[in-house]
Amino acid sequence: MYGQFRFIKEVFDLKSLPPQTLPEFVFWGRSNVGKSSLINSITNSNIAKTSKTPGRTRSLVFFESGKKSRIVDFPGYGYSKMPKNNEYRIDNLIEYYLKNRKSIKFLFLLIDSRHGFKDIDKMIFSQINTLLKKRVIIIFTKTDKLKAKHDKNKLIKLNNQVENKLNKTFFNTSIKNTNDITLFRKFLLKSIED
Repeated sequence: MYGQFRFIKEVFDLKSLPPQTLPEFVFWGRSNVGKSSLINSITNSNIAKTSKTPGRTRSLVFFESGKKSRIVDFPGYGYSKMPKNNEYRIDNLIEYYLKNRKSIKFLFLLIDSRHGFKDIDKMIFSQINTLLKKRVIIIFTKTDKLKAKHDKNKLIKLNNQVENKLNKTFFNTSIKNTNDITLFRKFLLKSIED
């Protein structure tokens, strides 16, 4: 993806946001949805910190590749060990970013394929869809963990719902499936070029 991505900065407040000079690809989802693992897979690196403890990302984390594009790693929602005052601070930062950042190319909303849309996912989707409309793309993660036929049929129904009812582009991904990652990476490359 236009060279190796490298860590730029962690942002905890508005004044620390980098200039809007590059297209930004935002990754967001519930804690433990596989966000960091997916970022590492598509960049073929270990830039995003992974953890077995949900809620470890406590800032907006920016990565950059060759002055061509940025990846923005949002903190997971739905579970956090942050003190409440820190939660309010990061919530305000996220709200400002989503409402005012013109450099957002796409926001990828990650949904665990085993569980589908939980109530908090629906609430977040509604909010970001109002703000970003066609720039919101759904990513179903951890598809390798769907073992039973029932679970795989459930994913097909989710795909149909996203494509036909929500009118959204989607990707099914597993960090263990190189075809999934390659397909998603190609989409990102094309988006950077456009």
